Amino acid sequence: MIFKHIKTYAPAYIWAIIVTCLCGTNGNNLPHFEFSSLLRIDKIAHLFLFGTETYLIAIATKKNNVSKSNFQIIFPAFIIGAVFGVIIEILQATVFPNRSFDFMDMIANTIGCLLAWFILNRKFKLN
Repeated sequence: MIFKHIKTYAPAYIWAIIVTCLCGTNGNNLPHFEFSSLLRIDKIAHLFLFGTETYLIAIATKKNNVSKSNFQIIFPAFIIGAVFGVIIEILQATVFPNRSFDFMDMIANTIGCLLAWFILNRKFKLN
């Protein structure tokens, strides 16, 4: 039973580890981009990272719980992804070196989770 759970959710777990490592990377080691006229590249990265986490959780849940409604699958995945985004920002403020809490990053994390919700809702309706 536990092995089936681990196998099903492995992509989501691996992605969460990757996101944690990327968000915990020493800020001095990251390249600096200046795109004042464009949406900042780091916000796009946050949208992608946390949207992908939400997507992977929902896909794994759908495999395990085919009979559940789309809302029963997507909403918990959204909550987990958004809370993970908040936790990462708190870790950046308290644990990860040369990183800091950024409220706008937290908003971008949550928007990424919302985008995943819309994509998943559409995907599940097409199946």
